Amino acid sequence: MKKKKKELSLSWKHHAGRNMVVWQIMFTGSGTLVAQKRDAERRQAFFFSLDPGTGTSLTEGFQPQYSEGGGPAGEGWFTGLESTSEKLVYCHAYQQNSPEHLGIWAFEADSATLAWLRTDLVFSANLDSALLVYRPSVFAGFPERHFMLLDPLSGVTLRELGEENPETMELRRNAIPEEERQQLVLPEFAGNGALLPELPGTTLPAYAMTEYIMAGRVTVIALHEQGGARGGWKSSLRVYTDDLVYEDCMQRNAEAPVQNNFLIRGHKLYYIKEKEELVSVGLS
Repeated sequence: MKKKKKELSLSWKHHAGRNMVVWQIMFTGSGTLVAQKRDAERRQAFFFSLDPGTGTSLTEGFQPQYSEGGGPAGEGWFTGLESTSEKLVYCHAYQQNSPEHLGIWAFEADSATLAWLRTDLVFSANLDSALLVYRPSVFAGFPERHFMLLDPLSGVTLRELGEENPETMELRRNAIPEEERQQLVLPEFAGNGALLPELPGTTLPAYAMTEYIMAGRVTVIALHEQGGARGGWKSSLRVYTDDLVYEDCMQRNAEAPVQNNFLIRGHKLYYIKEKEELVSVGLS
């Protein structure tokens, strides 16, 4: 194993709160980091946003509401992130007793101000200039979808597209994937005992599951190893340039390996530590 020579700089840490689990992370076009945190004990989920440069909290504890005085969407628990635009974030709730999404809430990332909501529609794709959505219904016992395009800034219907047809399929097919839209580099799975050729002389444990990101001169590796007195999983993070320049433990004694727990955007690495903490490391 190579010796660590010089650590990269730790940019910031943000603790989401006791018993909170940082669940989803996205970025707006202007760069604001938006995430969801979930409290399984209370069955409540909240959205928060940070300045990615400093880790400064911009908004905290936002829950989308059905209407004024109508209570939180998805009972405050069944919600999630869909997509982002330059300054807005789009989130969803769920259909009753179903894993299918329902409802679109658009809020400003920097202030958690609600821009618009359409509780009868389901998000399908972000086309940048418009959102492809559909209205679910049932006819003669069979589900139907009526598609339309929305203005992403106002939620106003721009054009009705009708039921599924070649145009709607083409729009979905040509939609840019979210990770590409948000300029994210996500980890790939290398399997057990993988030896990455880009790291000559570096030996990884043969029994460890490995994920990695290669971005320029930087290689980030997550090792997932099972063992210890309780047989739990340990997930370690290592960053290499020419040498090992940063390492940390993302999770100890976990019931399962914490996969897909890190990403790169721009010149920064982001990862979740012990479920409750979001960490940013400068890569340059």
